[in-house]
Amino acid sequence: MMTAETVGSAARFDPQLRIPRRPRLRRGLVVSAEADQVVVTGPPKKQLFRGRSATQMLPGLLDLLDGERTHDRLAAELGLPEEVVFKALSLLWTCGVVEEGPPGGPEREAVTDVDDRLADYLSRVGSATEVNPCWEEAAARLRTAEIEIFGDPALAELLRDELTGSMPVTLGTGDTPAEWATLAVWADAGGGGQDAAPGTGRHTLAEHCWDKGVPLLRLSVRGRRAALGPLVDPRTTPCLDCLTADDEDDDRTAVVGDHELAAALFARDVFAAVSRTTPTPLPMRWRLVDLETLGQRDTSSATRPGCPRCSVAEGPVVERAAPATRFEASVAMPPKEFADLKAHQMHYKPSNLALQRVSRTWPVAPAVELPPPDHARLNRADRDEPRDAARPGTDILSLLLSVTAGIRADNPDKVARWTASGGNIGSVTAYAAVRDVPGIAPGVYGYVASGHRLARLSSRADAVPGDRPFSIVLTGDFPKVARKYSAFALRIVLLDSGCAQATAREAAHALGVGFALRPRWDDDAIAAALGTNPDMEPVTAVIDLGDAT
Repeated sequence: MMTAETVGSAARFDPQLRIPRRPRLRRGLVVSAEADQVVVTGPPKKQLFRGRSATQMLPGLLDLLDGERTHDRLAAELGLPEEVVFKALSLLWTCGVVEEGPPGGPEREAVTDVDDRLADYLSRVGSATEVNPCWEEAAARLRTAEIEIFGDPALAELLRDELTGSMPVTLGTGDTPAEWATLAVWADAGGGGQDAAPGTGRHTLAEHCWDKGVPLLRLSVRGRRAALGPLVDPRTTPCLDCLTADDEDDDRTAVVGDHELAAALFARDVFAAVSRTTPTPLPMRWRLVDLETLGQRDTSSATRPGCPRCSVAEGPVVERAAPATRFEASVAMPPKEFADLKAHQMHYKPSNLALQRVSRTWPVAPAVELPPPDHARLNRADRDEPRDAARPGTDILSLLLSVTAGIRADNPDKVARWTASGGNIGSVTAYAAVRDVPGIAPGVYGYVASGHRLARLSSRADAVPGDRPFSIVLTGDFPKVARKYSAFALRIVLLDSGCAQATAREAAHALGVGFALRPRWDDDAIAAALGTNPDMEPVTAVIDLGDAT
């Protein structure tokens, strides 16, 4: 449940929350005012607004949303403070109930003859991405697109029929698109695929589009498997040969209706990519669909080293990119023009906000108190004071753990951390392997960030081998981050660890404490020492501190 107070407060400082200045009710919605709630049906998700403010204020506010009244005028007519109206509008916009008023001048005239059913759809589902402030902008995107389809004639005609009525579509002649085309499509039914000889249709089209900077989108149907992509754009993606290097054949035989189904599914993704009204994995990923079971998965690929078209690496072309490179491609952020503002709103979901306060506490482990960290010691002006760098004490350990993985302040709205954290989730978990720190018995400890204390996990100081007074081991809480970021979570975990390592290095330097990052370690041995599962909580850094003995 999201509240007007939360969203309204965030909208005051977050530029990506674009609250309509002249709001209007989205087309195609059904609003029902009931005794204890207001129900809105028609957006991507049914919305329920409960509470006294909803039942007393919303019906009157919704009646005034005509796309002409500004916030101050709405407040005056309702007899309410403008701040209250702004918060209500912020919540309505986040829930997909309102959009910006119609554009003026030529932009408005350009979409006056849009079919009512298409206009209703563009407006009603536009909140799925919130890319278009108003449905007219989505309609303009469709109207100005020029799509030319090449390849298998039967499949091309099916695709043209699916898209006709929503955007301009023509069947291409020859092997190159016309100069006016904004998107070329290659319809591959198995006769001009990856094994086609250079100089034939697909290769000629791909080379021409790459050289001229024309985006090229492929639909491939092999057996009973359809690939709804990739999209090839020299500004942002690898070439078609690299993207399709991992294509798989399907030994099943297509049945009646398979091509029609593939064309309809592909048309949906083309419509989404052009209009930007609904989510699509394009342009960085694309869908593979089993036409028999309708099972589907997203896929991606990366530039192959040595590719003469899109690689800067010299040498022979590698058959496929390395796994790490393919992973990076699979979670890569799309270009700015494909940014999804709706995804950004997820930062303010209560379930996601709650993640910032979730951390490990080891409740049954013996607690070891740490002295309050003296952050003033990190002031650069005080670096000339003498320090006991060879044998740091609990004060040094307390300060380093605090700034590396600790909490600076916790208020009702936000947890403030000493180190940057993706989504402010705080994925870094710190452990201390203590060997020679006066005041703390040797052993392995978990750092409880929420209480700034240690939890004693083991008395075996040698479980994490080393010859420094203590080591800090950083791990990443992958499951916690994955609850919000899904497959992108691993990148967040690694980025967070990099920030924590940089902070630890700077703090150790300011304190005059020896600092050494280990270049390699035994994941299984360290995980056993910490009592963790390396698949769920990967070790991301081992830092040795103090002078070697």
